[in-house]
Amino acid sequence: MPPELDGAVSRGPRNSVIVHPNDVPSLRPAGALGIHGGCCGPLGTGGRNMACACGALVATLAADCLGPHELHLDSIRAYAYNTEPKA
Repeated sequence: MPPELDGAVSRGPRNSVIVHPNDVPSLRPAGALGIHGGCCGPLGTGGRNMACACGALVATLAADCLGPHELHLDSIRAYAYNTEPKA
C-alpha cells in the first residue's frame, strides 16, 4: 500500500457487516458508478452499489486499486441464514 494510504480506514456505512467481495459471488454491480468510480473499481463512497438477483440494492462495494477491497452488507436489507442441511 502506498505510504500516503497507510492509515486507510473502512469506506462503507457504519454498523454494516464487512466481508470479502469474493464471499458473495451472486451480487452484481447495480449500474454506472459515475463520480464514485476510481481508476480500477468503485470507491464505496456513493452508497449501495451492489444488487442481488431480484435487483434490490443490498451492499456497498469498495474495491478501487488504491484502497481496501471490502463489501459492506446493508444491515437492514441483508441477513444471514444457514444453507447447511440439519443433521
